[in-house]
Amino acid sequence: MHAVVFGNVTAIIQRLYSRRSLYHTRTKDLKDFIRVHRLPKALEQRMLECFQTTWSVNNGIDVSELLKDFPDELRADIAMHLNKELLQLPLFESASRGCLRSLSLIIKTSFCAPGEYLIRQGDALQAIYFVCSGSMEVLKDNTVLAILGKGDLIGSDSLTKKQVIKTNANVKALTYCDLQYISLKGLREVLRLYPEYAQKFISEIQHDLTYNLREGHGADVSRITTQACIYY
Repeated sequence: MHAVVFGNVTAIIQRLYSRRSLYHTRTKDLKDFIRVHRLPKALEQRMLECFQTTWSVNNGIDVSELLKDFPDELRADIAMHLNKELLQLPLFESASRGCLRSLSLIIKTSFCAPGEYLIRQGDALQAIYFVCSGSMEVLKDNTVLAILGKGDLIGSDSLTKKQVIKTNANVKALTYCDLQYISLKGLREVLRLYPEYAQKFISEIQHDLTYNLREGHGADVSRITTQACIYY
């Protein structure tokens, strides 16, 4: 009995030292990279802060790398659990289990430190984003258009066409923010596999977005409102 307990404690201590050693190794690699490429102080500070914060969140574990050798069925079940908060949005209520499993496998995580931009106005939109924690602001011409928080969804309502979607505003972190996102490319592929859900998704997403970043969206809304006023 004592031998088993001692063995378990020893294994735990070894893992702790191994993880700490990995942290110091990666920190040294990062500092060497900064030194070799002579990065400016401001950029150096941002890189170190991002590395340290993300490490504190995931303890240096790359989930994608960790799960890549597991069977697809098991990976999908794990991904469903890890991404359940996003997949429980009303937008995905009518999706089949197979569709949800496919979506769960393409959901990625991201992180923003205070003052960092997630998106800049005029950029090509690459994904739809879900705010897991933290606070962000949507800015245009130095005017705050919206404040985003936990549970908010941002992106575009025009996702089925393979055209470049330009963004109409900046999105900037006010606090440390954890996000999940689905790339537009991956989303289109899943919707192509599940056409019965694709139609529902297309009709629902415009109502489920907290903020629509598609360039021209504001003009579309104004035009519709004007037409409605004229009609009535």
